[in-house]
Amino acid sequence: MYRLIMGTLISVCFSAFAQAESFSLAVPELNEEVTVSVYSSTFANNEVFDNQVQKEDSNQVSNSPILIWFTEGYAERSTFRGLIQMLNDTGFDVWQVDLLESYFIERTPSNVRQLSGHGVSAVFSAAQETGRPFVPISTGRMNLILLRGARLWQLADKPENGIGHLLTTVLFFPNLYDAAKKAGDAPQFFPIVSATSLPITIVQPSEGTFRWKLPELQAALENKGSLVSIAAIAGMRDWYFLRRQLDEPTRIARDDIPNQLQNWLTLSSSMKPLLYKPSKQLEEFAVTQRIKGLVEISEREAPRFELQSAKGQSLNLSDKRGKVVLLNFWASWCPPCVKEIPSMNRLAQSFDANQFEIVSINFKESPEVITEFMSQVQVDFPVLMDLDGKVSAEYEIFSFPSSFLIDANGQLRYSVNAAIEWDEETVKQIIQELITHP
Repeated sequence: MYRLIMGTLISVCFSAFAQAESFSLAVPELNEEVTVSVYSSTFANNEVFDNQVQKEDSNQVSNSPILIWFTEGYAERSTFRGLIQMLNDTGFDVWQVDLLESYFIERTPSNVRQLSGHGVSAVFSAAQETGRPFVPISTGRMNLILLRGARLWQLADKPENGIGHLLTTVLFFPNLYDAAKKAGDAPQFFPIVSATSLPITIVQPSEGTFRWKLPELQAALENKGSLVSIAAIAGMRDWYFLRRQLDEPTRIARDDIPNQLQNWLTLSSSMKPLLYKPSKQLEEFAVTQRIKGLVEISEREAPRFELQSAKGQSLNLSDKRGKVVLLNFWASWCPPCVKEIPSMNRLAQSFDANQFEIVSINFKESPEVITEFMSQVQVDFPVLMDLDGKVSAEYEIFSFPSSFLIDANGQLRYSVNAAIEWDEETVKQIIQELITHP
């Protein structure tokens, strides 16, 4: 079927999981091609979905939706391939697309954010031509490009009701923010968010970085009439089903995605049809380039908090007045966070404990996990538990590690949104200056 509709068959891949056929689509706006890998369903159709949704055309080949998954470099991971196999076994055909790989572009966050969406639009047009329902899916930053491409397709192809055969758009833990220039800056949504008009299902892990921003995101997406549903995944972090190694709870959550997807699609099919009309004009917006290293920030009071340490001791930031404090936000699953700990230990030894102290805040991990971590990694400063992520949200933390230097008067003075070598002389000079001239 894909040979007749899409053109020349490029390759057939064999693996321990599903077999994939690949075809290419021209993207004339970019003078590029997009490669689509097709993982066909194990069965002829999705009987579960077909029994739930009334077919409009008895001559239709299949009413089972095509899942179009726009990936970010994880397509060959065994955890993802296992998920594809389960989706195939449930009766879904899966189209997998990696835009950066198709364009031979270096895989960086900045390069992802700068993609136009024309490749996504081309894939949507091809899916619409099959006459079958389809469901675009993506993760993290790639959701931004999915929305850009959906809008381009809607404006160019003018599908019926604005979405044609599209059922819903599944956004796993979407990161639709421009990068903050420095730690502590509140990131802004890209303009496409408020210009979008689609049926959308947001899949948000309860332990994810953007959990507390979800109401703000929903309101922005609904600006142009998007119909937004939220699917909460309890006890999971962002990227939970794509990690290289899955513990038992995460594996169970990953294995439940096909069943959950059936529920999301059933909900979408039961909703009253709407006319979706995205904005024709899109505000010009330059991608922010992060400032590297420790940088001075606008002086303001550090948000106050009181948290329990991994050892059960209470610590109030206000009690640290009179000292310069390095406040570090981190997680044990973040390699750069772990890498900078030894230099932080050495930094603490370089100053009088009455003048300088390091306080770290762990993001949404349990005391048991951190106690086990600290039995293997030497940490010479308090580790506080931000179990619900609210303190991290107060400080506008969107990447890990992120750190702040707070002066003796409780004012934020410097920040950095990456790992650094904390015992370098330039850093120690800044701290000494804050101690000498509070």
